[in-house]
Amino acid sequence: MKRVILVRHAKSSWDDASLPDFERPLNKRGEHDAPVMAKRLQDKKVDIDAFITSPAKRAKKTASLFAKEFK
Repeated sequence: MKRVILVRHAKSSWDDASLPDFERPLNKRGEHDAPVMAKRLQDKKVDIDAFITSPAKRAKKTASLFAKEFK
């Protein structure tokens, strides 16, 4: 059976309030937490066939960190 798993982007940075929402990067906590959450899915034996992400900077980085963890 196929499943769709929705993952929200990791914690984003508000260091530069002038950035548009679409351009906000992850903060240090987000950079740390995204691979940890990906590892939790791996520990539960969740297989990922594909990643589909928003083109927003923080969403793409979160997906990239998940993809790296899943190889």
